[in-house]
Amino acid sequence: MREATGRAVTGAVTVERAIGSSAEQLSQAGIERPRAEAEALVAAASGLSRESLLLLPGTSLSPQQLDRLEALTARRAARKPLPYVLGEVEFYSLALRASPSAIVPRPETEVLVEAAIARARSRRARLAVDVGTGGGAIAVALAHHLRGLRVVATDISPQALRLAQENCERHALTGRVSLLCSDLLTAVRRPADCILANLPYVRSDEFQNLQPEVRDAEPRIGLDGGPDGLALIRRLSARLVDHLSDGGFAALEVGAGQAHEVAKLLRAGGLSEVEVIADYAGIDRVVVAWRRR
Repeated sequence: MREATGRAVTGAVTVERAIGSSAEQLSQAGIERPRAEAEALVAAASGLSRESLLLLPGTSLSPQQLDRLEALTARRAARKPLPYVLGEVEFYSLALRASPSAIVPRPETEVLVEAAIARARSRRARLAVDVGTGGGAIAVALAHHLRGLRVVATDISPQALRLAQENCERHALTGRVSLLCSDLLTAVRRPADCILANLPYVRSDEFQNLQPEVRDAEPRIGLDGGPDGLALIRRLSARLVDHLSDGGFAALEVGAGQAHEVAKLLRAGGLSEVEVIADYAGIDRVVVAWRRR
């Protein structure tokens, strides 16, 4: 491994020194939380837990571990998303496989999952549909936490569905999560008790302003929502009423400033009792609506 100055590291390299060197390289590359990310990289390269890094900072790393750390740090410094570098991401307390086949699941989407789980429990939902599942984060979280629920997860990307399959297998959910290659709800034949969607909602003219990790590494198909960010949400909203059972609900994740317009779309599509839920930053992030007789 090399220091941030480019000099080769000589002598024994401890965990603490490796973290410091990696963090300095990440800081120079413009990474916002270099120390925390360096700890994650050292843990991945060494096989040590994050707790062990803190408790045993004087532990020496082997040349092989340092080589792995150098490679991981270089990828992250090149602004590859950390979950892609690590091959894993935590979502709703579940470890999921991450790859460029699908966008990285974000904390904001946990608000969608939390809202859906609460309402699905009160509704005693038996069937849910996750539209645009990507790597399957929402579908896996729902099925994991609601053991009586079957989930159909759709996506137009075969590559994303393969990643979703890996995540279902990882959590032993292949018997309860069905994956469909589908344009929105086209291939779904049965009415569902709840329909969730985290569809692309970034406006096309905003795409170039995204962080390099997002703009250059994550699949654009999972982010770009068209001229106003609502192209796919608008299409889905018009179909929801025909795919929901009586008393069923839809829950959609939306971008900042979009909740009011999405609420109008859902009402125009025949749903009612619309509610808006803010995320942890106070931004209106989830819109829920019901199909009532």
